[in-house]
Amino acid sequence: MPQPDTPAALERGPRIRPSTGPALLVVVAYAAVFTVVAATSGIPYTEWFDTPANVWRTAVLPLAAGTIVLVAFLWWCRWTNIFRDRERLRVPAVLWIAVGAFLIGTVLHFVFVDWSGLDVGLLPPVLVAGFLVGFAEEAMFRGILLRGLRADRRTEATVAVGTSVAFGVLHLTNLATGSPAPAVLNQVLVATLTGAILYSFRRISGLLLPAMIAHGLWDISLFLPVADPTAASSLIGLALLVVIPALGLMALVTVAARDRATPSMA
Repeated sequence: MPQPDTPAALERGPRIRPSTGPALLVVVAYAAVFTVVAATSGIPYTEWFDTPANVWRTAVLPLAAGTIVLVAFLWWCRWTNIFRDRERLRVPAVLWIAVGAFLIGTVLHFVFVDWSGLDVGLLPPVLVAGFLVGFAEEAMFRGILLRGLRADRRTEATVAVGTSVAFGVLHLTNLATGSPAPAVLNQVLVATLTGAILYSFRRISGLLLPAMIAHGLWDISLFLPVADPTAASSLIGLALLVVIPALGLMALVTVAARDRATPSMA
């Protein structure tokens, strides 16, 4: 069957015009499906990644259900330019710096994993969860929503800010799965700024795949148990907590300022 961005899909045309409204409806549908499936597990959010069984039930199953919604929409809508940009935009230096710091941070997260005490049974569900997160959330925000915003001829500044803020707001669903409100508000803020860096991955490469891979690896590194902290690891961890969001903010502000009059690509 024809896939989005292929010549056959382009010849047949979209079933519904790419726009912001349908894209937001897909986001809401995904969030609803994920939240309901996760919440009905009865497992507190803080215990999601404690055991392999918990990961399969609270992370993999909800993510798989939400992914089905996204794949069904992608197949049905036949929108082009979901996975690649029609043309390339110039890339401010801060976006390159933010992406580089994000990659370094991911490597350091893996270094800090408690590999010696890791339950090997935890690896398969965590890897699957990371793959699904990377695919689903990037297809949704830096793919479908980004395409919808661009199709409505909004400026690229609006596209970058809109997709990043929507990504952050999605994490409010963690309230329904038992995460405390202060932690959720912090997740919303950090996710918004991280979303700006993930947008940078797409802008630099012109492709969605690098953002999917980076997002998946980042979350896998966070899902795995951390080794007992040392003075060095604590200092590096604190630096990452500050540097990554700060660079995300700088990237977002830079794009918002420089591209406030830049027409987005249809």
